[in-house]
Amino acid sequence: MAELLGQYWHTIDQKNRLSVPSKLRMLLGDNFVLCLPPNGDRCIFAYSNESWDELMQKLNENEPSRDLTRRQRFIRFNSDIAEVDKQGRITISKRFVEFANIQKDVFILGAGRRAEIWAAEEWNAMYSELENNGEMPEFDLAF
Repeated sequence: MAELLGQYWHTIDQKNRLSVPSKLRMLLGDNFVLCLPPNGDRCIFAYSNESWDELMQKLNENEPSRDLTRRQRFIRFNSDIAEVDKQGRITISKRFVEFANIQKDVFILGAGRRAEIWAAEEWNAMYSELENNGEMPEFDLAF
């Protein structure tokens, strides 16, 4: 599967409907999985069904344990199906919108295997903090 790439600025309406950029929609499909990130970021992850199935398969390959059951429960409790309507929008649950602190302006990031949906203010604050603290990651693209 091709990687999800790009940065997009959108708005969410009062009914929690968000337009999905057509470039991302082509890769995510007509329905895909939304989930709250287990790393604590205040955003929403979006995975194609194919990528989601691969992630769940890797998770389920772990040795059965109480910890695994808790992780599976957490992930499923914090996941939802997004269905794209005829206008190219999805409706995000109120709980997810509140978790990500989304009010109106939204930043969508193509982040490889997933897209990330951020409140624009949250994204800007996080990005500025990294820049101001000199914590921007360094990397070499010459491989």
